[in-house]
Formats: sequence, structure tokens, C-alpha cells
Amino acid sequence: MPVLTVYRHGGKGGVAPMKNSHVRALRGDVSGWSTGAARRNTQFLMSIKEAELSGSGFAVTLTLRDCPPSGDAWHRIRKAWTMRMQRLGMVRLHWVTEWQRRGVPHLHCAIWFAEGCPLEVARFWTVQSWLDLAGQYGAGPRGQFVHPITG
Repeated sequence: MPVLTVYRHGGKGGVAPMKNSHVRALRGDVSGWSTGAARRNTQFLMSIKEAELSGSGFAVTLTLRDCPPSGDAWHRIRKAWTMRMQRLGMVRLHWVTEWQRRGVPHLHCAIWFAEGCPLEVARFWTVQSWLDLAGQYGAGPRGQFVHPITG
């Protein structure tokens, strides 16, 4: 049966397959975003009602020079950074891990703090917290990006 889904910022349509013969890759084989992961992230972003978002939003990219030794190590850094942001007054966060061609992960985020949070404060604490946690993997100030979300 055909299905059509309409979002605020786009839509999708299609017919579900009658048979799924997709061969799944081994869990350890990562070569970028899967088609499904990219599709689900796009669907989520299309569904956002930005006029209803409160607070001051910032687009953030956080990088490393060296790859952590395991997925668990990367998860611990990201989780600890998220907890620090919560203690600093974060009200909402959407994040995605993206893999560079050289095999090192980096984090893309949309993060919101309480209304009126100045860019300088958000930039300093967002980046400083990341450098404290990820410095052991070569994270430096030049590789981090924080910019207000304006649209």
C-alpha cells in the first residue's frame, strides 16, 4: 500500500517492499552513515516546529585529531560532555556522530541553552568542556565550532 508522510519542512512517499532481501553488514563494519540512519535523521529534522523551540540555539561541531580506541571510549566522552552541558543549563540537544574519511569521529550538534545565553558564554563553555574531556585525543581549540542558530 502506498504511504505518504508530510512534515513541516518536507515529506516522503513510497510503497513498502513485499520482501526484504537486504544483507546486513557486520556490526563492526562502519563506512559512514547507513541509508536508514540518514533517512531517519532527515525525517526527524523535517518534523521540527522551530517556532516552538525556546531558548538560544547554537550549531556546534566538536572534533578530535586522534581516534579513541573503541566505540565505548567515544561514547563516554560524548556522554560526559552532554552531562556537563546539562549542568550548564542546556535545555535541548540534537547530536549526530559523523565519521571523517580518515576514520576519526566528530560530533555535530544543535544545542539550546536558556533564553538570552550570549554566544561568547556558549562558545567558551561548550568548547572548554569538550577540550577538557577530549584533549587526550588531540582535540584543540581551532577544530571546534559554535555559531548561533538564526533560522
